Amino acid sequence: MARVEWSALSGDEVETVLSNLMYNRDERTLRIRPSQGDFGIDLIVPANTDATRWDVYQVKKFAQNLDSSQKRQIEKSFERILVALIRRGVPVNDWYLVTPLDPTLDNLLDWFNDVPEKALEALARDTTLELTEVELQQVRAWLETPGREIAWKGLNFCENLVADYGHVIDYYLHGGEARLRAAVADLSKLLGTDMTLRGPERAIVAAVGEGSAALLEPGEVREHLVRLDRVLDTDPHFRYGYSLDLHRPEVGPEPWLVAATQESIANGRWLTFKIYARSAQSVDERPIPLELTFSFENISPSPDREAFELWRKYGKPVEVKASFKADFPGGLLSEGAIGRVRLSPAEGEEAKFRNRLRIVDPGGVALAELGFAMSSTSGLDRTGSWAHGTDDSGILDTESLIDAAAMNGTMSWTIRSLVGHQASRALAAVTFASHLASPNVLQVAGEYGPFADLTPIGSGDPLVDPALARFVHALALIQTATSTPIVIPDVTSLTTEEINAIGRAATLIGGHTLVGAWKPFTIENTLGAEIAPGGHYQFAVLEPLIVPVNGEQLTLGCIAKQTLSGTVDSVTDDVIRVKPHLNDTVHFNFVTDQPSMPAGSQLVRFRPAGEVDRFA
Repeated sequence: MARVEWSALSGDEVETVLSNLMYNRDERTLRIRPSQGDFGIDLIVPANTDATRWDVYQVKKFAQNLDSSQKRQIEKSFERILVALIRRGVPVNDWYLVTPLDPTLDNLLDWFNDVPEKALEALARDTTLELTEVELQQVRAWLETPGREIAWKGLNFCENLVADYGHVIDYYLHGGEARLRAAVADLSKLLGTDMTLRGPERAIVAAVGEGSAALLEPGEVREHLVRLDRVLDTDPHFRYGYSLDLHRPEVGPEPWLVAATQESIANGRWLTFKIYARSAQSVDERPIPLELTFSFENISPSPDREAFELWRKYGKPVEVKASFKADFPGGLLSEGAIGRVRLSPAEGEEAKFRNRLRIVDPGGVALAELGFAMSSTSGLDRTGSWAHGTDDSGILDTESLIDAAAMNGTMSWTIRSLVGHQASRALAAVTFASHLASPNVLQVAGEYGPFADLTPIGSGDPLVDPALARFVHALALIQTATSTPIVIPDVTSLTTEEINAIGRAATLIGGHTLVGAWKPFTIENTLGAEIAPGGHYQFAVLEPLIVPVNGEQLTLGCIAKQTLSGTVDSVTDDVIRVKPHLNDTVHFNFVTDQPSMPAGSQLVRFRPAGEVDRFA
């Protein structure tokens, strides 16, 4: 491609061409729209070393030796960048002058290298800005930061961009002539070789069952597809993906994907085209006009119409049927196409925040509290808003529709399946959901600060049955006694015995004593002559606490069964039989100061019943 006659271009043309070359070089490049307070910044690119900071590119049209006026323009541009740095907090990383002119040695050594110091001196003298000593020190510190780059990117830089992205020059300066010639040449090659891919003798071989039966195999059109891609990949703003599939492929969100079209063609196949932005500025440089006509079923109520009204009033995203009229790149969508349209808040329109919600009983006693990550957006006329969020466990969702004009709103809740969630992490959300019932009151607070009443909770069943909340609480208590993660099972798959065993274990682990009745039992006779038949004793039998959880038999520690009054019924060489004496009361306690015991093992302690205090 011929070199660009930069000196013949206007300032706007130079900035447009260089900006689009930069977009193609780095898709993250942003062009700053001229406005008051833009500090003369033309292009910004996130720095490679820290994406939160910006490399700033100042584009100038100067293509011939600089005169004093042009030098002063560059100096003023740099001064404005320094003001943006300290007065506006613009996160400037490095600064580059971009112009289709290479510096002379004198310009570089005797002028450009001194621009930063001269700019600092000029700002110190500026009686309008009146920079403070602290601000000047900030500028000095920025200038002297190790690795700071303030550089002149001249003609060689610009010409390298032209060489790499010639389609940009062809599009903006030559009306697409070069792209058209290349496209015609490639298409001619496609058409000229179609008839020579297979000779008739190969078709005859295939007909008698030898070799491939296909008249054309995929491997033989590989070069065709490469040429076709070159023909399509000449748009300076967009790139195109395409596929021919036996079944309709799913089209989901992808980086830089702005639109996609699909159509059913012969033999049930699907042709898909995808349009990708080359850079963050593509849609700004080449806007996509879109006209939508919504159509709703003539029924009452109409779900699509109701959803559309929620979007219009409150900004709640919606997907509805519509007909399209759009000027998509590549001419991929014709007037009158029908499909489903998703209307969502534009990027940056959603406000993100955190708040806390608390439930109190009618007496003001706190029952449950949760933190939520929230988002909100407004409808078209700004008279309503939609707020939604999820608690920190990811289980409980909340949604509010707020009518600012009528000063009222609605609030709804959704709880996701609990199965598979770790009980200890889910407990707070489950407890909260179990108290979402009248006559309790919902309170709200920001991420910090006091709570205020929001609304009484309406009548109806709570979101989670209190019995299920107690079961999750039991699992969370069991988690404190084991390092094995305890997840919430499908409760409907458990037997009554399994549920009761979990509840009983949790009660003991929580420090409570269970009281019951005991029946005669036998223990191994390892006590010898120390115990006599007919004697009146208290017994404590230590056994491992084994609970069925998540399909496993978990050993959680020891349980002590303490009888208050027993007598030795008989003694043999092997076993001792014990039966109730004055009463059959037994106390069960969880023991934390004993080593774990294997399943089936016992440890027995006893003492005369006259010593009425319990075992230590």
